[in-house]
Amino acid sequence: MSIQHTFSAGTIWEPLYQWHQTALPVEVELFRSQPVRRLKFLHHFGASALFSPMTHSRYEHTVGVWSLAAYFFPDEPLLRVSALLHDIGHLPFSHAVERTLGYDHHKRTEQLILTGTIPDILNKHGISPAAIVSILDQDSPLTNKTPLMGLDHLDSFLRDTYHAGQHELLPSELVRRLRFRGHFLETDEDTALALIHTVVEDHRIFLQPQFLAMDALLAKAVSHHCKAHTGMLERIPALLDHELIQALLQSSSATARDIMNVLMYEPHRILITKEPIPGSIQVHIGKLYKKQPLIGDKLASETSFSAAVKLSELDTMAATYFFTI
Repeated sequence: MSIQHTFSAGTIWEPLYQWHQTALPVEVELFRSQPVRRLKFLHHFGASALFSPMTHSRYEHTVGVWSLAAYFFPDEPLLRVSALLHDIGHLPFSHAVERTLGYDHHKRTEQLILTGTIPDILNKHGISPAAIVSILDQDSPLTNKTPLMGLDHLDSFLRDTYHAGQHELLPSELVRRLRFRGHFLETDEDTALALIHTVVEDHRIFLQPQFLAMDALLAKAVSHHCKAHTGMLERIPALLDHELIQALLQSSSATARDIMNVLMYEPHRILITKEPIPGSIQVHIGKLYKKQPLIGDKLASETSFSAAVKLSELDTMAATYFFTI
């Protein structure tokens, strides 16, 4: 079996789901392309990867989402390719600095699909880049704007909680209990409860104030660095995580250097309060991914009282914090 993610044999063993998936020729080329390989060097969990065991990359997540698409929709190449390319626009440390710099990784993903090496590969294999962008822009089994769960969030919830040791069922067991009803995941009540458990526990992890503080302070360091270095704002989106770290450690901005040193070597110095103090950064938790599967043709929370109670735990996580060093 191959777990090297070089796709030299065209077949990959996905250890999280315990299955082999065979890549189509276009998928092999895409996985070997620079825009996709770059994801290997971006932490999925943002700046909190600098102090936590959550060190898996955007590339592992991408392979996971692609393998789920290949498993559930083996004969839908456009959906499979969309799953493979859905995250290529991410900035270093994923979402950590996106809002501060005013970037939208979805728009950047579209740009990379329509220009450069990616469309060359797609066109070579008779696939329209515009068709892939269209799938990513609309509701599909990959993702949607409803409370129902798609493959993108499914992999994130399962992968994150597995690495944190907060899962009830092994991901390899859970996914084999799932099926699709149209665009949406469907399962039985017991599996739905195990899946909703991963949703709640993943939020409990990434909404910890210590985790939020790492991203907020990294964003502040990047902002100061960009003010001190002309043209840096345009360069950052293409950087790898380690390149951004090096740039901040060597920044002309003392603030950027100091923050980066704390994030790397002294994260225990980060001060977290619920009231503002001079120089602190305010972070309000507002966005929650209240995703769930169907049980039959209804939302799990409408069918199962236990599912509704478990999902309601997310409502208690709204909070405002202030961070400084």
